[in-house]
Amino acid sequence: MKITFYFVRHGETRFNEKGRVQGVCDSPLTALGKAQADRAGDALREVYFDQAFTSPAERAMQTARHILSGRNMEAVIVEDLHEFDFGRYEGTRFTSHPDELKQHFATRDFSSAEGESPARMEVRVREVMKDIVSRCEDQDRVLIVSHGMFELFLMTTLLNVDGDSFYQQRVAEGRRSTPNGGIMVFTYEDGEYRMTVEPTEAERFVLPEEEKHVVFYYVRHGETRFNMWNRMQGADDSPLTAAGIHQAEEARDALRGVEFNAVYTSPYGRARKTAQIIAAPHRIEPVLEKGLKEVDFGDFEGVVTDSWRDEIMRRHLNEQWDDVGGENLKQVQERIRKTLHKIIRKAKDNDTILLVSHGTYYLNILKYLFDIDRTDYFEKRMKAGRQAMPNGGIFTFEYTDGVFRIRELMVSPDEYSK
Repeated sequence: MKITFYFVRHGETRFNEKGRVQGVCDSPLTALGKAQADRAGDALREVYFDQAFTSPAERAMQTARHILSGRNMEAVIVEDLHEFDFGRYEGTRFTSHPDELKQHFATRDFSSAEGESPARMEVRVREVMKDIVSRCEDQDRVLIVSHGMFELFLMTTLLNVDGDSFYQQRVAEGRRSTPNGGIMVFTYEDGEYRMTVEPTEAERFVLPEEEKHVVFYYVRHGETRFNMWNRMQGADDSPLTAAGIHQAEEARDALRGVEFNAVYTSPYGRARKTAQIIAAPHRIEPVLEKGLKEVDFGDFEGVVTDSWRDEIMRRHLNEQWDDVGGENLKQVQERIRKTLHKIIRKAKDNDTILLVSHGTYYLNILKYLFDIDRTDYFEKRMKAGRQAMPNGGIFTFEYTDGVFRIRELMVSPDEYSK
């Protein structure tokens, strides 16, 4: 089992700002602290958290809320993620007892001041991380929001970091060991913890690339009324015909044995209906993904193709529709890039994903990802006696560590079944 943890220290608080000792006591985030929490959220925007945990301190919970803003999840409070207990020094200024505090911090032992000892803290760190791991599943991406001293003990206790060397390194760099709103990334795999990214300020944080393999099944929607009437259909929509529903059902039957982890569909009704039919046996609710919508043909939407065949074919070669109110090639390719990037980021290693979209979008994927020329593709498919992009057709490709590879070009459901 492998779990990736994203550990964030809370943003600056009033006691941080005033130079007061802050452990199990609490104080609210300052304006800067809220901004630091927002920056951490921005830096982690492309991480799809499966779970989130936070210290019970309000400063940590508030930071977690900022990071998770806009996501449909809340952090679970875990009591033992609380900060180190500094005993009777809690709330005092660092300048009030400089010599005593220096001695205590040198040994990280506040037990004589009715606080925690290093041994007690190490046990707490081990036990709480064991508890959190027990709540996770393989490939989970987990957010933890906690505190600076907790982070240091986590590093020295589980991540094999030499605390003194790390501190000296940060002093030489003119940086804090555990910056407010800073992000640390580490993994747990088969009983071992490993550091991936040292505690880093959010503005300096670079999201590490994930080694990942994802398989995609791409299905074109079933036949629609506009398909049957030979009308251009991009950003406009028309319902599936009886034949279109049957094609979607054939695709469903052909893919019944595939174990999908997620289903994404274009928001247009013809694609949504197709996705619902295919996903039904898998009991997965299709996710509407606007990035999968068909190319916008502008003023050519709804026209009879035969009436403008040469003009339409010329425009399709370079996907040039922006001068008539639609999209251009660059816009379509950027949409493909962003959409696949987002879906891959959300996927876990070895996930299998169903995409339900459109015919021209499929041709643009072939060109953008695999440099397959549209004209050559149609000619080769014709010679092979196959449709280029049949309604209900199935196209399979895969992604492995940044590289896309075709498994099988689009074929009709009955051809796929064979």
